[in-house]
Amino acid sequence: MGTPIRHASISNIDFLRGIAAIVVLVWHYQHFFYPQAAVGLKDRSIQPFFTNLRWLYEYGSHGVQFFWILSGFVFFHAYQGRQDVSFREFAVTRFSRLYPLHLATLLLVAVLQFVSFRILGHYQIYPFNDLYHFLLNLFMISHWGLQKGWSFNAPIWSVSVEIIIYGLFFAYVKSTRITLLTATAWFILSWVAFQGISSTNAFSQCALLFILGGAVHQLHIYIGRLLPSLVCALLSSSLLALVIYALYLKGEWSQSWVYFGIFPASIWMCASFEQVGVSFGKAGHVVGNLTYASYLIHIPIQIAVMTAMDTANLDRISIVQSPSFFVVFLITVCLSSYWIFQNIELPLKQFIRQRLLRSRISTAFQPPQAPAG
Repeated sequence: MGTPIRHASISNIDFLRGIAAIVVLVWHYQHFFYPQAAVGLKDRSIQPFFTNLRWLYEYGSHGVQFFWILSGFVFFHAYQGRQDVSFREFAVTRFSRLYPLHLATLLLVAVLQFVSFRILGHYQIYPFNDLYHFLLNLFMISHWGLQKGWSFNAPIWSVSVEIIIYGLFFAYVKSTRITLLTATAWFILSWVAFQGISSTNAFSQCALLFILGGAVHQLHIYIGRLLPSLVCALLSSSLLALVIYALYLKGEWSQSWVYFGIFPASIWMCASFEQVGVSFGKAGHVVGNLTYASYLIHIPIQIAVMTAMDTANLDRISIVQSPSFFVVFLITVCLSSYWIFQNIELPLKQFIRQRLLRSRISTAFQPPQAPAG
């Protein structure tokens, strides 16, 4: 029979996080075509490789929802059997993982937007860069309903929403055991809330998709105990193929089919393949480690490049339409993310945990590298 996944064996899931980050980068490439903040791109087809990347250019924003599902899977994986975790430990691991890089990129964007406004008379990409929205971002509550619109390093919005869900998850871990039954119960409650509140409410959507990822994790463990690993791999890949084919027959984008079909089936397949030795190994972990940095650094890079081009009176539209520029942008973000993870994100995370937790965290437990969203 199959065996439950181990704490060290989710490199395929890490790789999926990296893929989701690339999807968001492609979606945000449109920013290069904004003449100034909040003036969007009307014709997406002028972007490079549009024929091949059309779905990413048009639907890449849903990478955030994929992050939320992945986050649920990772958290359930990491905190399985961890009812002894204290609030201090849980909070510090989350804070050390998320806040230092958020603060650094927030300050960087604030400086870059100030420079853009002083030189060009307008902001880049996002319009609300005042003190009020700076404070919302500083306390990571930029998308709690208090905002007037997009501001500063706006991608952090998905993390600000997920913070509330982290609190719910901690209460869940402390109040009951992580099992398929309890995960299913939480999913049903979240589904009821999702239908009763609004399908567009960020908090109810995040809660539902987060627990969906957790339920996929528990289902993966449950089925893995009943069936051989190879059978699980075949079942999961068959399910994914079936869902993709059904969407193809539908002939149009379906948010429900993607969120509750393709996304969870992809995660289950990747986790199942890991169990039979089909794994990205260290490469998967390396790619996954770039996720949060790439999520937060690509907006500062875009603002800096756009401001420099406009200041030099270059034909920005012609330049960013080039396939070569597109490739260089992605490579630059990935290389920058690798450097940031190694030299800023990881050292600061370790420093904070050593200072605030010292020996409180068991050496046998490694807190999750949760998807940023």
